[in-house]
Amino acid sequence: MTRLADPAWFESWLAEASREVLIVAYADKRAGQRLESMEERFSSWERRYPPSERARRARGTWTADTLEKVRERAGELERRVCELAGTAPADVHRLEWTGRAIVVRPAPRPGSGAKPNAEEGRR
Repeated sequence: MTRLADPAWFESWLAEASREVLIVAYADKRAGQRLESMEERFSSWERRYPPSERARRARGTWTADTLEKVRERAGELERRVCELAGTAPADVHRLEWTGRAIVVRPAPRPGSGAKPNAEEGRR
């Protein structure tokens, strides 16, 4: 979210970023422990990092105006990506097969450094 607070960076990035980069950035904004709407995601973020908590962090806190601008820029990113995909934000969801795919993915190859998923650890 912090990059969205910089108007010059955001405008340049939005104009130059590839579709793939836009999609990944949008996915990052929508995904917490589950897929959330932008409104849910911002509400969750504000609960986890209230102004008093953010003020103690190295980057400090945002003013109400800055937070509103960040929300507007996130909305602009969402509109752009959904327009590229030919869909509406409300229609963006996790596909049914993804949960099963995560559970049944192949075990990592020895020496690959990959960790087994949680389901594999219970077997």
